[in-house]
Amino acid sequence: MPDRPANVAPPAGSPMAHLPLESERLLLRPYARDDAAEIARLLNDSEMARFLMVLPHPFVEFDARTLVKAAWRRLTGGRGFDLLITVKDSGDKPVGSVGVGLHDEGQRAELGFWVGRDYWGRGYASEAARRMIDFATETLGVARLTGTVAADNEASLAVLAKLGFVEAGRGEKRVPSTGEAREVIFFELQAGKR
Repeated sequence: MPDRPANVAPPAGSPMAHLPLESERLLLRPYARDDAAEIARLLNDSEMARFLMVLPHPFVEFDARTLVKAAWRRLTGGRGFDLLITVKDSGDKPVGSVGVGLHDEGQRAELGFWVGRDYWGRGYASEAARRMIDFATETLGVARLTGTVAADNEASLAVLAKLGFVEAGRGEKRVPSTGEAREVIFFELQAGKR
């Protein structure tokens, strides 16, 4: 795993050849080792822990280094694309993350995203998720996207609704940060239905 993504081009035809992804205001790039401190700062937030259904709290730099390694393994192993969200005019510092985990031989992708609390309310999650959906459907050939959101996470629910996701069911999930079972809503989006 490089400190920053290498300037060596991936093989022709590889989905990695499309990285980083760009949108109007954002650059979505692979995780790198030297991102761990900023990721830890963003995710070690009790309000973030309340909504992120898979991360521990407190979230320390060791956890961030583990997250960076896992993202890199998924990316290089072809199992998913977890990318950091950076703002084009603000340098290379991450403000959040967006990604898809690939399932069912690449026919289905699970979308996930988060934005640090310092950057809430600016539309970064919607913009990054929209770009990731386009990449998943147009470049990777994904036919269906899914997502899971805590039932009380109004901001993420609004993002998925804006992107055309529809509710597919409800359930419970145990949250690592508190150990409690929380109500979650499952969503899906068929390719071309936005």
